[in-house]
Amino acid sequence: MRRDRLKASLARRVVESCLRYPYVWWIRPHIRTEIGKQRVRQVAFGWGYAPILVSRFLTLRDRVRILARFLRIDWNVLHAHRPAEIASIFRVLSSRFSKNDEIMVEAGCWQGGSSAKFSILCKVLGLRLHVYDSFLGVHEMGEDEWEHDFSGQYAAAEDVLKETLRKYGEPDVCEIHKGWFRDTLAARPVSFPVRAAYIDCDTAQGTLEVLQGVMPSLVPDGIVFSQDTHLPMVRELLADPDTWHRFGKNPPLIKRPCTKLAVFRFSGDPGERLPATVSFMSTRPNPTRKRYLG
Repeated sequence: MRRDRLKASLARRVVESCLRYPYVWWIRPHIRTEIGKQRVRQVAFGWGYAPILVSRFLTLRDRVRILARFLRIDWNVLHAHRPAEIASIFRVLSSRFSKNDEIMVEAGCWQGGSSAKFSILCKVLGLRLHVYDSFLGVHEMGEDEWEHDFSGQYAAAEDVLKETLRKYGEPDVCEIHKGWFRDTLAARPVSFPVRAAYIDCDTAQGTLEVLQGVMPSLVPDGIVFSQDTHLPMVRELLADPDTWHRFGKNPPLIKRPCTKLAVFRFSGDPGERLPATVSFMSTRPNPTRKRYLG
């Protein structure tokens, strides 16, 4: 089964690569708006939601309803993820329902596209969703953080998130925490048991600050998702055993179902886990990495 999943993942990446180049060179230059470009991309990559339909966790009717809501979000809310990434998170989290007041943490939400989807999933699973964001974009990056200077990007007002949740998600299961991660999560670790944490902050420093807030409360079969593992400095941070030792954890087992998304597990069903892959671990040593480990 694991080999079949690896083959399916490889096939998906090949197809996405084949679709990407015609879109970049021939289609994208003729589309003026960002939401228009996203709609075209979703037409091409919407098949990435297929694992939701074949999941046995919910009834087919419920799965179709969830998929329809996700597609509605994709059509109306600008975001920075792909269907295959959300489907991977759905499959991992839907292994069980919530227990003991567990929550999911989302760190970095932009306009709330992913937040709305996670709120729908949390509603089904019995989780509460805690959304953390500065609403000012990515923090000002120093020169030693530059792989791409994301400073100020992905800024959106808190009201934009609230409106997205009201129109397309489940606002009654959500709590919003405004502020830089260093002033929220790093300063006041989460007091609820954390079932899952989704990190999309585009920097190694921000990733570490989120981990400082969620790792002390991560449940034994808890999961950390990083949407930034295409960035070498983030990848190096997460691949370094010292990152996890500081939280009293052994290095996690890693699955990278998509180019940007990686799944970190510390316990659970071995059938759902993979050892760290060469594609994830093989990065050039970065002299600034230890600065983040403090």
